[in-house]
Amino acid sequence: ILSICLIFFVLFLVMSVSLFLMSMNFMIMDYSLILEYELVSLNSSSLIMTILLDWMSLLFMSFVLFISSMVINYSDEYMSGDLNIKRFILLVIMFVLSMMFLIISPNLISILLGWDGLGLVSYCLVIYYQNVKSFNAGMLTALSNRIGDVALLMAIAWMMNYGSWNYVFYLEMMKNDFSMSFITYLVLLAAMTKSAQIPFSSWLPA
Repeated sequence: ILSICLIFFVLFLVMSVSLFLMSMNFMIMDYSLILEYELVSLNSSSLIMTILLDWMSLLFMSFVLFISSMVINYSDEYMSGDLNIKRFILLVIMFVLSMMFLIISPNLISILLGWDGLGLVSYCLVIYYQNVKSFNAGMLTALSNRIGDVALLMAIAWMMNYGSWNYVFYLEMMKNDFSMSFITYLVLLAAMTKSAQIPFSSWLPA
């Protein structure tokens, strides 16, 4: 019987190679694809689900899937005696899905959803072995990520002034408009907390 680790290792590896080849194709053809679906329209603000597929997002997804496939392949042997291996693999899959949702979103609302998905799954993975040390590290992870969440929520509230949360349409404005550059700094602060840059790196060694 094929193990769940082997199935997802092969699946992620095949998807990674496919997305890599698609990324190269998009780059050569200088092609990008934007899919938009309006979810809610309230007064002058519209909540639009946007998916941006270009060579860079496809390449990022390819790398995420490749690294995740190696993690799953390694955990097949490393965690062979674990009774809850299926739960661990499911958490890794949820982590990958949240990461991919984050990569293909040029919209601050959907970025926040992918971001919080990553934060929640990170917490679940950190406390996986369920001891006091893990719980302390997990709480430190959750609290550090909340700083990033606050920065993102402030950026979302600030962008209501412009009638859309699709920051990709305001890239030219960001060069001259101070309030738009303030949003850039808030998103940068959020990225620093999530990627464990100093001084928000305490949760990573823990």
